[in-house]
Amino acid sequence: MIDLSFTKEQEEFREKVKEFALKEVEPRRKEWDRQGKSALPINGRLAEWGLLKSDMDNITRGILTEEIAYVDFNSAMPLVWATMPFVLHELPGVPEHIKKQIQEGILSGKSFLALCFGEPGAGTDMAGFKTSAKKEGEEWVINGTKNTISWVNADYYFVCAKTGKSEDGIWALTDFLVPASLPGVGKPEIWKDLGSMGAVRGKVDFTNVRVPLDYMVGEMGKGYLLAAEFFDTNRAFIGLKCIGAAQASVDEASVYARKREVMGKPIAGYQAISFPLAEAQTLLEAARLLCYKTLWMADKGARHTTEGAMCKWWIPEITLEIVRKCLLIHGQYGYTKDLPFEQRLRDILGWQIGDGTAEASKLLIARSMMGKDYVG
Repeated sequence: MIDLSFTKEQEEFREKVKEFALKEVEPRRKEWDRQGKSALPINGRLAEWGLLKSDMDNITRGILTEEIAYVDFNSAMPLVWATMPFVLHELPGVPEHIKKQIQEGILSGKSFLALCFGEPGAGTDMAGFKTSAKKEGEEWVINGTKNTISWVNADYYFVCAKTGKSEDGIWALTDFLVPASLPGVGKPEIWKDLGSMGAVRGKVDFTNVRVPLDYMVGEMGKGYLLAAEFFDTNRAFIGLKCIGAAQASVDEASVYARKREVMGKPIAGYQAISFPLAEAQTLLEAARLLCYKTLWMADKGARHTTEGAMCKWWIPEITLEIVRKCLLIHGQYGYTKDLPFEQRLRDILGWQIGDGTAEASKLLIARSMMGKDYVG
């Protein structure tokens, strides 16, 4: 039996999140985007409302993501990361008192842990990473440069570094917890991105950074597996962020189409307006089902690499086009910064790149269909 409904508790949670978003997020959206401010403080406010919990299931987390993104894409980004239950946040092997301090700081909105995977010249190609970690006595010594880091000005870094031989490829990678305050951790270089101001991006140099042996996260040589686990599920949250922004655009365009009159009648009466909106709503419903199916699989412990890849390549692409059409429906006024369409376009566009390109996602899907021996 297939049940596609949300539970009563989840629907009640959705309504509370909507209320929170309108009161706490909407009034600040323009300011955060205009000034390039991180929406990170929103974590603390959500916690005060009793809506931010680290043990929520992925479906509930998806509801949180979609409803916050409906009001502001930027604010959804730190909320998703703060509540993720992945092994990345659980920091296996790291001393309990250190883990507790980090986890409590993230949930209160007072600190943040940034993922450091990408490198200059090696983004999706993790086997090509150059950052290294070598054991010296009771410490690991880390050297290298990490870029495309979201929340590059974070308090802690989750660094993926090479601990094995180059010929071992991805199995030479191991993850480490690196406090930003340690000697050798360079000052973050902040990039001036087009959008997604909720996550300041850039690069950090690590020069002879020494961390204790027990700051190694997980097992040696399993760094890629931890990253893969994160990306598979996070791609559904990326999809829901894009869906939230696009759904708001469709809803706004539908209201506008009923009010705006041309040649004596509302433009909603013209198929050139109503049909694109109908098509957009159909695509959003299909995309939403794909995302929640992916999160359902994650909650069941089922492998969802293929489904996550589908979310990643397809949804940012269709939602960008949906928002563009909604902007055009609003005419000249839609092209101004007074309306939120231009921000949504900038924000969604970045996620056609972040967490892997469309081509990388399609490769994963093709391999699941025909086998790695035949596809790439």
